[in-house]
Amino acid sequence: MSQTKTLRHRKRQLGQFLTPPETARRLVSDFEFTVTDRVLEPSLGCGAFILPLIEKFLPLYDGPTAGRLDQILTRNLYGVEIDAVLLEECLASIESRWGHRPARHNFAHADFFAAAFPHPFDYILGNPPFGGTIDPAIQDKLDRELGRRGGLKIKKETYAFFLVKSLDLLKPGGRLRFICSDTFLTINTMQGLRRLLLDTGAARVERLEVFSDETKYAMVVLDYAKTGLADSVIVDGKRIPREQIALTGNHSWQISDEYAPYFAGPKLGDFLVATSGMTVGANALFVRPIIDGKLVEPYEFSYYEELITLKREVERARLGFIAPSKRAEIAARECRGETRRNVRIAPRILPLEVALPHPDYRYYNKAAHTLISAPPTHAIYWKDEGDAVLTFKKNGNWYLHGVGGQKFFGREGLTWQLISQTLNVRHLPPGYVLDSGAPCAFLREGISEDELDFILGWTLSPLCQSLLKDVINHTKNIQSKDFERLPYPFWVSAEVKQEVISRVKLMLKEAQAGRVFGWAGGEIMAVGNLFERAH
Repeated sequence: MSQTKTLRHRKRQLGQFLTPPETARRLVSDFEFTVTDRVLEPSLGCGAFILPLIEKFLPLYDGPTAGRLDQILTRNLYGVEIDAVLLEECLASIESRWGHRPARHNFAHADFFAAAFPHPFDYILGNPPFGGTIDPAIQDKLDRELGRRGGLKIKKETYAFFLVKSLDLLKPGGRLRFICSDTFLTINTMQGLRRLLLDTGAARVERLEVFSDETKYAMVVLDYAKTGLADSVIVDGKRIPREQIALTGNHSWQISDEYAPYFAGPKLGDFLVATSGMTVGANALFVRPIIDGKLVEPYEFSYYEELITLKREVERARLGFIAPSKRAEIAARECRGETRRNVRIAPRILPLEVALPHPDYRYYNKAAHTLISAPPTHAIYWKDEGDAVLTFKKNGNWYLHGVGGQKFFGREGLTWQLISQTLNVRHLPPGYVLDSGAPCAFLREGISEDELDFILGWTLSPLCQSLLKDVINHTKNIQSKDFERLPYPFWVSAEVKQEVISRVKLMLKEAQAGRVFGWAGGEIMAVGNLFERAH
């Protein structure tokens, strides 16, 4: 996790989106508890769930209100809150509501991930933090404990890890009800969580039409019973069989009877391999906009030997952590005065105008809201096969060291915007360096070149767009693996397939000559209709 994330505004860092009291009350209303039930609220906040839970337990005890409260808060209700201010608000609300503040209770000011509990729970309810920061000191430990289930990775996200730990704390037969982000329904990085829920219990999901003014994120209510392996889930009242979920490749909970047949055949990943691109880390140092076939180079690049120091290596390391043996090795190298090659980037006295194409520059595949084809908009300094860029990355922070998609640099393929409401695919000519904001796909060995045009045509169809956004990934973040999981249109006849290829080749030729295509254009719609008609 980047250090930038750990320095965010406190509320965002904690992932706090507080539950409106009326929403919490509604989500508690249908539970019927007994005096022996133990209920945990793992992120109790200012008590939105705690107050209606107390109201549920009060009639189960006899005697004065103060005595009943004492018993409920020492026998039945447990809670954790990392924010001391919110915990105090919760206790103050209890006192204000019932005129009594129990001296003893089971509410802890603590990080739920670091908290220990002496027994399992019958119920776990709440609204876990979304997009929060996990304490760097325990991240790796948590990853070992919570980051893998059933052989699949669990994304290191606060609400995902809250869910996994809560499932571990739940008794067999116990119930969990959480408000959480709807992102877990489809995105690839949450398939481990979806599989875990399916493998261990019965899950039901209902969308919240309105959650709160604090966030625009779409939220859902996850209702779960720890009853063992399930053969389906219920999403918005519709049963989704496990065998349909398995067809999607990422265990999507958005598959339907209508769409399941499309996933029964080959996928685009059988024909293409998709990849992300490279994160430069400082585009302004190397990437230039192209204007009228030229760019302006404000820097000059040279190389020098930089002294190796332990201080600098700690700054570059993930979460600032270096193992003791590695520290000793680096300290020894520092004592010996060892160096590493680095790049120096200095402003030119007079910026240099460069006409393209030029041997020191390569076209750079920046994301574009464009269909079919687009002229290059940026170029990257790439003298000596990108020596300056790659040296800069190698000497930067740990997360910059990798070069995404490097073996595909220069190849012809398809590309699209990473962040978009729609899959805007265009042809990628040969010769480009790849950017992380525009994933790409390239033909596998032995696949006919015409498949590139056919698949480009397929992505222009409303059906393809629906399969992607309704089933595979309903968020704006369209990853390379999402593209690979799209169904290949196996239902299309050879004649229709050839017609698609011919039409796309013609559109591509026109787009490369300067024509701009849009979704409402007649040619785009005609190609899309071929896939609908063929099914």
